[in-house]
Amino acid sequence: MTGFIRTDLNHLNTRVITIFLLFLFTSAYTQDSAQVDLNPDVINIFIDSPDWRMDLDYYRTEIPFVNYMRDRSDADVHILITTQRTGGDGWEFTISFIGLHKFEGQKNTLKYSSRQTDSEDTIRKELARYFKIGLMQFVSQSQAVGQIDVIYLKPTLGETLSQPTVDPWDYWTFRTSLRGYFNGEKSYKYNYINSSFTANRVTEAWKFNVNLSINQTQTIYNYGDNLSYTDHRRSNYLSSSVVKSMTAHWSSLFQVSAAKSTYNNYDLAVSISPGIEYNIYPYSEATRQQFTFEYLLGAHYNDYHEKTIYLKMSELRFTQELNIAYESKQPWGSVSTSLNGSHYFHDIKKYNLTLHNSLDLKLIKGFSLNLNGFISHVRDQLSLPGAGVTFEEILLRRRELETSYYYYMSIGLSYTFGSIYNNVVNPRFGG
Repeated sequence: MTGFIRTDLNHLNTRVITIFLLFLFTSAYTQDSAQVDLNPDVINIFIDSPDWRMDLDYYRTEIPFVNYMRDRSDADVHILITTQRTGGDGWEFTISFIGLHKFEGQKNTLKYSSRQTDSEDTIRKELARYFKIGLMQFVSQSQAVGQIDVIYLKPTLGETLSQPTVDPWDYWTFRTSLRGYFNGEKSYKYNYINSSFTANRVTEAWKFNVNLSINQTQTIYNYGDNLSYTDHRRSNYLSSSVVKSMTAHWSSLFQVSAAKSTYNNYDLAVSISPGIEYNIYPYSEATRQQFTFEYLLGAHYNDYHEKTIYLKMSELRFTQELNIAYESKQPWGSVSTSLNGSHYFHDIKKYNLTLHNSLDLKLIKGFSLNLNGFISHVRDQLSLPGAGVTFEEILLRRRELETSYYYYMSIGLSYTFGSIYNNVVNPRFGG
């Protein structure tokens, strides 16, 4: 019996070795054949962009006069893309071209703004066009310049005359939406309906914002006559804010909000909060870095659905809040951290302190570290119902529960190795 087992193990080892050798041969052949697609006379680039705006296959196809690298340390040019929302509900792309190695010290920046109505195809076409324009500074210093031509799309006669733009909407943009989510099985059904309305007006001097959201959730559990439960949740939110740009570093805020929530025990919660913000960096650099200090005073009137643990059916309370936040996106990665603290004036022991951190760090070639999380120290739950909650409400998280903390954390470490090139496009089977 032992001899048979030893023989089977020998056969297994032989198969493993054979498969491993075939894998090495296939990998070597693949790498050799891939060299055909590489051009040693062109520059190497690395595109660093938010995943939701990255269509590398498209850019590889549309911009064939460069090599695409998997890691920035192997590139001659690092293309760093940062984004922020525009007043018209589109996106502003800040595209930084950072020279590395033989182009060390050379850089330029372009900006492209999309419209809210632009399709994904329109946006990627424009981004590819801006990539080509920005890369010319570096391509002109390579041997590939001999294969480059420039096309100028001459405007028509009417387009050559600069006319002042008149906006019939006076920079106001509006959005309405109605969404429903439905799923279930024999013993479970979940229905969620959300309707919302937003209105925004954004200029260099002012920013106006109005948001309305109406939500209704129904969850039905049915496991027989003795095991059935229906959960209804409703919440309505209305908020409005006005922001004034005072200087390159200072801004002021005035906001009003109202809410109704079965989860939070609010029949009506109204808040009024004026505030002020200072940014160490100019707001013009906001897509790359911000270091802000924000202070707010608040007046809050709460009308409760049930009497609270403090025997209140309604109350008026005043608060103050301080928020400190730092954000930066650089070629080495991105970091975001914030510390938020608030308390009630009538009892400073009623406070909330939250620390949030996010880190996406390119450590060394191939290694990436991602950390994300927050922790809150909670002492300000004024709206908790005094009658307590049922067993079903606890299990289903139907009502806000008493707690002294909230936390969330994620950590990830990745290592990528192999070929430093990624020029090839192969869309077969979703590839």
